[in-house]
Amino acid sequence: MRQSVAICLFGLSALLHVSEQGPHQRNLLRELLRDYNRMERPVANDSLPLTVRFSYTLLQVMDVDEKNQILTTNAWLQMQWFDHYLQWNQSEYPGVKTLRFTTDQVWIPLIYYCTT
Repeated sequence: MRQSVAICLFGLSALLHVSEQGPHQRNLLRELLRDYNRMERPVANDSLPLTVRFSYTLLQVMDVDEKNQILTTNAWLQMQWFDHYLQWNQSEYPGVKTLRFTTDQVWIPLIYYCTT
């Protein structure tokens, strides 16, 4: 019985700690997106290039059609870049180390995927 009470109290304290950053996250999201233009390339200097790193992770080979030479796969294509406009002072937003955005909120590189 004591063990289950201790586990419950630990679980509640973890929830309280997580909820602490909730208002800070909401305020930070609002602040970062207030004047954000997702059509503008996110660099400090427009004459500098923006490096986008790609990684392709093959998860599964779904089908191999040898006759028609078709390979069907399941994979993740990940892109990573630094958005100059989405940075903040962590001391102003305690506990917030990362944020998640949807693709309609922030700049996304325009990529054309072609198969041959």
